Amino acid sequence: MKDLVKKLILTCITLILGLLTCNCLLAQGVAIYYDPAKGNAWIDPAQMAPAVEKELGAKGIECQIVNAEDLAAYMNANKEGFVIITTGMAPGEIFQSKGDQDLVNEWLTDGGVMFWTGDWPFYYWDTTANCPGGAGETSVFGVTVTQSSGPPGQTMEPTDLGMELIPSIEEHLSSRPVSLGTLDARKFEYESYADNGSLADPIAFQPPDMDGWFVNMHTWPEEVTLAQVALEMAELLENRFMVEQEAVESTGKLSTTWGGIKKAR
Repeated sequence: MKDLVKKLILTCITLILGLLTCNCLLAQGVAIYYDPAKGNAWIDPAQMAPAVEKELGAKGIECQIVNAEDLAAYMNANKEGFVIITTGMAPGEIFQSKGDQDLVNEWLTDGGVMFWTGDWPFYYWDTTANCPGGAGETSVFGVTVTQSSGPPGQTMEPTDLGMELIPSIEEHLSSRPVSLGTLDARKFEYESYADNGSLADPIAFQPPDMDGWFVNMHTWPEEVTLAQVALEMAELLENRFMVEQEAVESTGKLSTTWGGIKKAR
């Protein structure tokens, strides 16, 4: 009988500790993806990821660099969380160009916010050998939205909204801008932060059936330092996407992995 009571007490303590841990997992935490075991495109994530971590940390935004497995765990635990892809390539744990079967589709539909830099979104997963090309965007967004424009790329002029939300933004070149005409034709919601009237980068957009936002952010940086890309990401997160976010509790889908690696700022 005593052994049974002890087991019940230990079970209760474990449950209480689990709930306390769950309450500490806030939706504002940002997962910065970089996995040395995976591939990357036309950017150095070994420099990009720490640069983003530094800029977010300077603004007091909770964040952590995560590998592919931990990224999937974070996304499952935070349906309305924030992810920054710093490699120009998605890991197979969240994307394999399988439409609704991919975790990234479900996550963006449910309200997640994903920033992307480094190259054409969803052009590859894990390695350049896994290459759906433009069809990768169709798998996620229902249409290919990116246009190849270089190098050297096309000139993007900051919009009024861009200058308001990203104070450090300046005129720049983009080789992987998003077609505003395609977004208009498909009735996407979007916010252009820099464009030339027909192509935009940076830009945030969402298809009609998506509650989350995808942020195309210097997808092939031209004459823009990685530190500047990181700063602009931090500014946009702080001034736009975190303004109305409240500290909310996880809904019981806490990942032990993410709970162990998350780092308070």
